[in-house]
Amino acid sequence: MALTPTVRERDPLVFGGADRLVKLIGALYQRPRAGDRPRELDEVSVRWKRGYHDERSGRRGLPMVCLVRPDSAADVLPELSRWLEEAKPEPVRHAYLGLAGREETDSDGPATRQSVETVRDLLWEARNALIRDPRARGSRLRFGLFTLVVWLMSQKIAEHDPNPDRTLLRRVQRLGLVERFRTTIQHVDDQLPGDKFWWRVPLAILRGLTALSFRAAVTGRVPVLSGQYRWFLRQPHLAPEMSGSFVRFARRLTDGEWQREAPEYVSRLLVNAFLEDLRRAYRIRPWQPWRRRRMTYPVLLLDAISPANGGYRLLRLLNGVRNQVGLFDPLLVISASDDVPPDAGRGDPERPRFDATTAAEAYRAWQNALRDDRRARRDTAWYLPIRIREGEPKEVLDDARRRLASFDGYHLERRLARPPWWASRWTRIGVPVLVVALAAAGLVVQRKTTLDSHCGTDNPWLVSTGTECVGISDGGFDLFQPSDDTTAQVVRIIREQNKRAEDLHRNRPERPYITIVDLEALTSSTGTAEGIAAERESLEGFAVAQLRQLSAPAASDPIVRILIANAGRGMREGVRVAGMLRELAGQDRSIVAVAGLDLSSDPTQRTITALSNAGIPMVASTLSADSLADDNPMYFQVTPQNRREAEVAAAFAQRLPEAASREVRVYYSDDDADIYSTNLRDDVVKSFTARGFTVDARALTPNGGIGGKVAHERYGERLVGNPSAAGRDTCSFPGIAFFAGRGVPDFGDFVAGAGQCGSKAAIIGDDDVTRYIADKVARQLNRAMPFYYLSFATEPVTAPQGLARDFYTTLNQQLFPFEQTERGRSLDGHAAMAFDAAQVLITATAYLRETAATIPVTPGAVWREITAIHTSQPDARQTNKYIEGVTGTIDYGGDISRNVPENKPVAVLRVEGGEVSRTLQAFCGVAAGRASDPWCPVDG
Repeated sequence: MALTPTVRERDPLVFGGADRLVKLIGALYQRPRAGDRPRELDEVSVRWKRGYHDERSGRRGLPMVCLVRPDSAADVLPELSRWLEEAKPEPVRHAYLGLAGREETDSDGPATRQSVETVRDLLWEARNALIRDPRARGSRLRFGLFTLVVWLMSQKIAEHDPNPDRTLLRRVQRLGLVERFRTTIQHVDDQLPGDKFWWRVPLAILRGLTALSFRAAVTGRVPVLSGQYRWFLRQPHLAPEMSGSFVRFARRLTDGEWQREAPEYVSRLLVNAFLEDLRRAYRIRPWQPWRRRRMTYPVLLLDAISPANGGYRLLRLLNGVRNQVGLFDPLLVISASDDVPPDAGRGDPERPRFDATTAAEAYRAWQNALRDDRRARRDTAWYLPIRIREGEPKEVLDDARRRLASFDGYHLERRLARPPWWASRWTRIGVPVLVVALAAAGLVVQRKTTLDSHCGTDNPWLVSTGTECVGISDGGFDLFQPSDDTTAQVVRIIREQNKRAEDLHRNRPERPYITIVDLEALTSSTGTAEGIAAERESLEGFAVAQLRQLSAPAASDPIVRILIANAGRGMREGVRVAGMLRELAGQDRSIVAVAGLDLSSDPTQRTITALSNAGIPMVASTLSADSLADDNPMYFQVTPQNRREAEVAAAFAQRLPEAASREVRVYYSDDDADIYSTNLRDDVVKSFTARGFTVDARALTPNGGIGGKVAHERYGERLVGNPSAAGRDTCSFPGIAFFAGRGVPDFGDFVAGAGQCGSKAAIIGDDDVTRYIADKVARQLNRAMPFYYLSFATEPVTAPQGLARDFYTTLNQQLFPFEQTERGRSLDGHAAMAFDAAQVLITATAYLRETAATIPVTPGAVWREITAIHTSQPDARQTNKYIEGVTGTIDYGGDISRNVPENKPVAVLRVEGGEVSRTLQAFCGVAAGRASDPWCPVDG
């Protein structure tokens, strides 16, 4: 409060100590900036000291300032009312009740029914004044509890009413929002046309929910929902436990019933409801951050109180309720009377001990005694009597006049008129908004990070490495990188067939249900979709095998689900994906094996080891390095090994015109991590040397190699440079050039280099060249140089026969018609090899159910049954269980240690002018409908 000079006189307040009394009242209505904790008053300045009192709970509360004044100071409260109304920066909410001349309706004795009505009327008048204060700022005060009590006291229930509780319940319902909501629903219902029956269904549901929620609320026992009704069953005055529900308690307050209650406690209920409404108005709930903190307490001015007009009783009730309830209430009461309430001086003739000149000391003394007075429940605990003396000397009045002249009314300093920044409503709104915004931002960042780390999806089995996406998908996410429309179509077919497989499994639970994971390097090494055409072809083969099983009728025929897994460029992320598969297999017991696989390399070897350690068997569709099958018992393949490929290549080379020179150059990748290339180099050198050729092995630097150590130093051989340089190295060479490197991306550069000088060497490419053949665009860039290449599948280059005819009919006509177009057709045979790999696993699963339908289909059981895929041995009492595959006969020989089919076909094909000749140059192996050339080597 600011003290500034003024010349205006205020005669009603001219008495000794008037300035100190006015300052005390100004201090008392000022609310702390935070909370409602007790404060310590400076007796000199009559202002609050900084900080709060140590004993917070015991000393907390606002006194009832009882001014004992002479007739000459009869207008002290009206003048204070005017000052409160003119307070700055905003008026103080207050109610002035002048009780002089009112009808004497009360007495100093025990409470009566008339006392209850008097107290009710006084509080109602105070309620109206506090609500309707026209100059007070901030949200309105609401007296819901008190108003409900007064309303109930006015309700008359007929004596002959058979169900008074229901009658009162309906009246209570009409008071609140429930009735308004019900009326709105009824209005909407009335506006609907009569034929709109279905529109009335939700309205009927809303009407029912409204009725149920109201019935639950008026029990008074449901937190939050019961709201104000719950308070009535928890107040301490009228023994609510006798009623059991709010409606029954409320009936005790109706007209004709409340008169049967103890008047003292009905009066206390009225006072406590009034105070509770104020407590709630000054309490800011966490869900009400927009509410402005009220910085002044409401003031109740009771003028000319006496025992006969109800003023004394109201103060006595306020004192009693505060002692009984023990809760803080934000009401500052100031009374004025001729005698000292509550006992008119009869109890203690020395009261009051303080006058206006010692108003600050009086408050300190009251505050210090409050804790003990409350514990003792004294009937004077909350009274702060202050006497205004009569007949003071002129010099005292002149001094009072001078002091008041320097006081320019109630004016809260800017700092005191606002809560601290951390308690302001902007902080209450801003902090949650900021927290929510930060949380939302965090969630967005986390979500983005999660999506980024999982390739933009919620799939936990997909991981982004920063340059590519690896992991496992059921076809819902296209793992081919990059992908084109044909690839996307294949992935979509897999997803659709997986859904069909799941539905069929639910409808035919007696059939085995297995999941095969197609694990390959689906990230293109050339950066184009054509660079992974072979992998797309493999997935097409799995799709054909899956479709066949969807149409199979027998109970032993497995239902197949296909998962697509990308092990990254060059299989570099294979171990990580194998770890994912191990975890996924622990959750999904239908996973029985991994098929496909890609590139005979060191990363592939580590992937196979990881899968073996996880107990997951594998059937590779294109791998051929000798060590893979020799060293990994959980690993099978449907292709021949490098050593057989080398034997066939050497036997075929003997029949070429260029073989007259008996010279062979072997070009291999200068990368020890490329197991396929170095192993094939060893096998080719050995096979050609055994047939009398002079062999010269030379290393080439691969494009984007796997990253192993250089290989040529280990062999002590020459490094000729990149694939183009290696091709040019054949320019003056009259013999046979065997390419033992990678078909993609190296063979195209090798052939282009050889074509630059019109090389006369007979070029033979290894089986990995089929990946180059699958890329029609790359193949047709090199039309000048003809070459031979080895393949583990003859179709679709040659006319399909037998099972191959059925396979390619389903592939080309039923599932993937684009295979019949020039753009979509692939000639690498990878689809057929993938189909055969799937057939191995499907057949092994079917074998499990041949003897007993209850044998669980597990990875270990399927692994064991793969070894049963073989022809009968001489004199053995067993049926043939080999598979006649699209790429030839699959026969594991009946030896549990053999993981490679016996005499698996190896074909030699020729490319001229960028096109694959449909005439086989050679065929070695066992296949239905095709005879092996007589000179072909046979597995020993």
